[in-house]
Amino acid sequence: MILHTNRFIFIFLLLSVLSFAKEIKYKMDGNYIMVSNVHLINDIDYKKEGLYQALIEIPTGTREKWEVDHKSGNIKWEFRHGKPRKVKFLGYPGNYGFIPQTRSGDGDPLDIIVLSKSTKRGDILKVKVIGMLKLLDKGEQDNKIIAVTTNGVFRKIDSLKEMLIKKPNVIPIIRAWFEGYKDPGKIVFMGYESKKKTIKYIEESHLKWMKNKF
Repeated sequence: MILHTNRFIFIFLLLSVLSFAKEIKYKMDGNYIMVSNVHLINDIDYKKEGLYQALIEIPTGTREKWEVDHKSGNIKWEFRHGKPRKVKFLGYPGNYGFIPQTRSGDGDPLDIIVLSKSTKRGDILKVKVIGMLKLLDKGEQDNKIIAVTTNGVFRKIDSLKEMLIKKPNVIPIIRAWFEGYKDPGKIVFMGYESKKKTIKYIEESHLKWMKNKF
């Protein structure tokens, strides 16, 4: 009896793992919604194989402001004043998105920018977190986690401090972009955060998601 019970538990766990490991597929619903076969915030692991995961909403170099809808879990082109929104600035300087299964103070998943070549909207990147920009947007916390891919041009960079030393122009460009893409004064730079503290910030946000996911 115990043998049969253990076998049943093993099969159940195996099927559970396989169900969450299924390939993510998208289909367009008109021009402004990418419908996914999974909930892009709740059904994707925030960490896999020792690396954090980033779901990309806005690829490097583009200006169209897409974001994941919390309720449906699909990617939608944000509308403003009845029109699809485009950032009135230079294209994003990295692949921009969020870390799934995290929750910030305002209820949104954590924002992340991945310094790598442009990828596709909806792609999931396994990334190495190196630090964070601490920002205020109209007085509210709006931090941006900075990460690199393990096979890109910055793959040997392990921390924000190392990036600032070895590639001193990269992070100031990212900072200047976020300070400049909205009206002057709306975004205020509050400093950089170390890799260690950034990882702690991510893990705490994952615990917040765990407590509030139902």
